[in-house]
Amino acid sequence: MTVSNGIEDIIKGGESETVEFKRSLAETREIIETVCAFANTKGGVIIVGIDDKGEIKGVSIGKRTIEDLVLKIANSTEPRIFPEIEVVETRKKKLIVIRVSERKDKPVFAFGVAYKRVGKNNLKMDRDEILELLRKFAEINFEDQEICDADEIDEESLKKFIEHAKERRRIKAKPSAVLENLGMIKDGKITIAGLLCFGKNPQKYLPYAIIKIGKFVEGKIVYEKEVKGNIIEQIEKSYAEVISLIKKRIVDVKLKREEIFEYPLQAIREVIVNAVAHRDYSSKSPVYIRIFDDRLEVENPGNLLELSVEDLKMPHRSVLRNPKIAEVLYYLGYIEKWGTGTLMVVKSCLENGNGEPIFESNGTFRVTIHSSANFQFNETERKILEYLRKKKIASRKEIEKLLNVKESTARKYLEKLQEKGLITKVGKGKGIKYKIIE
Repeated sequence: MTVSNGIEDIIKGGESETVEFKRSLAETREIIETVCAFANTKGGVIIVGIDDKGEIKGVSIGKRTIEDLVLKIANSTEPRIFPEIEVVETRKKKLIVIRVSERKDKPVFAFGVAYKRVGKNNLKMDRDEILELLRKFAEINFEDQEICDADEIDEESLKKFIEHAKERRRIKAKPSAVLENLGMIKDGKITIAGLLCFGKNPQKYLPYAIIKIGKFVEGKIVYEKEVKGNIIEQIEKSYAEVISLIKKRIVDVKLKREEIFEYPLQAIREVIVNAVAHRDYSSKSPVYIRIFDDRLEVENPGNLLELSVEDLKMPHRSVLRNPKIAEVLYYLGYIEKWGTGTLMVVKSCLENGNGEPIFESNGTFRVTIHSSANFQFNETERKILEYLRKKKIASRKEIEKLLNVKESTARKYLEKLQEKGLITKVGKGKGIKYKIIE
C-alpha cells in the first residue's frame, strides 16, 4: 500500500472525461465498463471508495481483492486489459486506484459491448464508430501473426503452464481450450506468441528469438552462450547462467551462512523477464546479456513505447508491446504487478549497493547495473535496513537500542543511509522517525 500525494488533487477536480468515482467494488460491472470506455478514448483513472459527491468513504481490502479485480477485468474485456491497480491511503481511508491507458488495438469490448467516454458518461459505440476504429487500427501486432501448424506446440509445456497457472492464479482451463482462450491459435494455425510461449522449437521459424550471454574480462570475451527454446526456458536458463557467472561471497548471518551476490538476484530476474516480454520480435536481433568486470547489461531490440526512461523510475502505467506474451508471464507469476517491475529493480539495486540502474532507449532498450563487488554496505547498515523493512518506521532511539550504540553513532549510520537514497525522515522535531523509501 502506498500513500499517494496527488490523489486528493484528482478527487478535488471531480469526475470528468478521464476521472471516474465508484463507491465500492459492488459496482464492479460499471467499473469494467469504464475501463473499456477509457481504453477506447483517452485513458483515465477510476477511484474506488469515493461516492458521487466526491466524499471519501474508503473500501475494505482483502488478501486477494486486487488480484481478483485484475482477473475480473481481464476476463470481461476483449482484447484483455490489465490496468495498473494500486491501493492508496488518504485521510486514513483506503482507496483503490485503477489507471487505464488508451489502447492502440481498438476497439475494446466489455461484456461484448464497445464503450466510449463522453464527458462523465460511458456510451455504447455504434456500428459505424466500431468499423472506423477497426479500419484505423487494422495493423496486426507482430505477435498475433500466424506462423505454423498446431503440431509445433509442445504439449508438455502447455500442460506445465496449466498446472502453474492453476496454482498461482486459480485459473481453470482445459488443454484444448488454452491456446484459443489466449488468442494464440487462428484457423488451426499457431501465432508467433503461441510458438514463442509453447513451441517445440521456436528457433526453427524465428532463429533470432534467442538470448546471447557473454562474459568479458578486461574488455575481452572469455565466455559466450546462446540460450534457445521457448521463452520460459530462455528466462530460467539465462537466469541460472548469469548467476553462475557473477561474483558472490559467503557471510554469516544469525549463525547461518548466506550468499551475497554482486547484483541483486530479483533485479536480474526482472530485467531478463522484461527483455523477453517487451522485446520487438519483428527485429532480427537477439536479447544480449553482457557481464563485464564492473557492470551487467541486458539489452533487447525495440525502444520504449509511450514512456520515457525517467518514467520507469516512478509509478507509471504499463505499456505492453506483446500483451499476449505478457499475459502468459503474468499467469505464471513472472509478472506480479503491471508497471512496477522497474521500481523494484531500482530499489533492490540501491539496497544492494549497486547504485541506481541506468535505463536507455535508443533503437534498443538497455538496462545497466553497476557492480557492488566491493559491497558498499557493512553489516550494521544492513541490520538497520532489515529492521526498517520489518517495522516500517522507527525512531533514532529505537536504532540506538537495536545497535546498542550512542546517539551520535546511530545518527551517523542513519545519515549515511539517507545520503544513499534508501531511507527518509518522517515528521518534525522530536517526533522525527525514519522509513525506507518505497
